[in-house]
Amino acid sequence: MMNIIQVQTMKENNKSLEPNPNKGSPDVYNSFPQEVKDALSKFETFYRKSLSSGSPLLNEVMKYISDRRGKRIRPACVFLSALASAPSKPFNDKTFAGTAAIEMVHTASIVHDDVVDSSDLRRGNKSVNAEWTSRIAVLAGDYLMAKALMLITEYRMLDFMEIMSRPMVEMSVGEMIQIEKSISMDTTEEIYFEIIRKKTAVLIGASMEVGAKSSGAVHLAETMRQIGEDIGMAFQIKDDIFDYEKTNLLGKPTGNDVVEKKMTLPLIYSLKQVDAKQRKEILKCVKQASTDRKYISIVRDFVLDNNGLTYATSVAEKYIEKAIALISTLNDSPAKHSLINLSLYVIKRNE
Repeated sequence: MMNIIQVQTMKENNKSLEPNPNKGSPDVYNSFPQEVKDALSKFETFYRKSLSSGSPLLNEVMKYISDRRGKRIRPACVFLSALASAPSKPFNDKTFAGTAAIEMVHTASIVHDDVVDSSDLRRGNKSVNAEWTSRIAVLAGDYLMAKALMLITEYRMLDFMEIMSRPMVEMSVGEMIQIEKSISMDTTEEIYFEIIRKKTAVLIGASMEVGAKSSGAVHLAETMRQIGEDIGMAFQIKDDIFDYEKTNLLGKPTGNDVVEKKMTLPLIYSLKQVDAKQRKEILKCVKQASTDRKYISIVRDFVLDNNGLTYATSVAEKYIEKAIALISTLNDSPAKHSLINLSLYVIKRNE
């Protein structure tokens, strides 16, 4: 079992290998309390060490994934939740191990998602299945899930088992519902919210819950979980909005969700604004977009013309308002204000 002090010593002895905690992180991280910024830096070293295996190939895949990390929203949520819940208590080994387990589950889910969706790119880089094979990607995702469970038992965090197992189940169920609905093309707003809650919001909620419980603030665990889920709902809706806004080098909409026949909120709302004939025509374009990308522009223009992005943005803002209302009930602290800033970042970000 790694001790955080041992990890910090290793880090100080290997400055040239130290990951940059700000790389890929949003500017809002600069406003975090110093304790959280230091914890995020230590976490990177702890996380990479935790991924080590006896397989050179697996280690190569894990390094490839770690080097192309995302914004680390979930680790930020864990540390901010822990500090906001118990400002006088320092982060402990359980905080770091719980954070690593959360990030492993998240990373495993996106590696598996890329295989399911046959995606060649992830954050502008080759996906694991594109860089190697789908077989290796599936095994890498399985390894990450197994390592998360090992960390929970290694650090004797059995009280975290329920927190962690729920997202594992929910994400799988959410993915299956989404696949089913990409075939039937009859996703309603209610089903959409269920999908994104299971696939995204539940794990961010678990991050906040882990933070509270790791600091001993069990009485705040449920509040923190709800804050995280509200942030997670807004985060995913914002991502789905981006799919209609982002363009490639030629100025054409990327439309990955359309290509994959994913019915997200901007499209679902827009389809409700038209008659059955036009709805049928647009759904036909969605079905054809996977083989002819010219239909992506038609679907995108339809969504823009029917205020799909405006509506989706308003829904995301409501989730953030709910999150901030709950955050406001916490005792005043720098971490509390950082949680508010992070919530606002989720809705205002441009990537």
